[in-house]
Amino acid sequence: MKLFHAVLGLFAATMLSGCGNHGSASRESETTAPPATEATAVTLDTSLTNAYLHQDWNTLSAIVAPDYYGVGDGIEWDYAALKREFPKIHLVEARAEYRHVKSLGPDMLLINENMTIRETYDGHDISGRYAMSDIWVRRNGAWFLLVEQELPLK
Repeated sequence: MKLFHAVLGLFAATMLSGCGNHGSASRESETTAPPATEATAVTLDTSLTNAYLHQDWNTLSAIVAPDYYGVGDGIEWDYAALKREFPKIHLVEARAEYRHVKSLGPDMLLINENMTIRETYDGHDISGRYAMSDIWVRRNGAWFLLVEQELPLK
């Protein structure tokens, strides 16, 4: 639980320090991370999106940390809840409008994106534009999704 609060505090501080300032939506990608880190972030983000697009729990479970925390409009999930709810998620299309990557340390990345998605959850259409933030951590040489936040844009 201490790790969760530390990560959440770091996430909040990063957002307040300007990382969440999206500026012009015409910029597709912006980074405050070295080029190798940007490439890693794009690879991680693509793997995550593809796991949802293909409803591939095996791939998703391999990249989600056991201490995962996900939050969205009316939801708050840990790993067990994500596993339980995953079959109800049907992502059809996802298009990133903007991406910002920030290295929070040698083993932690923050990815902020504005995305347009076509998706249903438990049979309900939840398609639209979303602000998404992911925190990835590297443990024993492998990257894992630790925190995932999805909020609808009005």
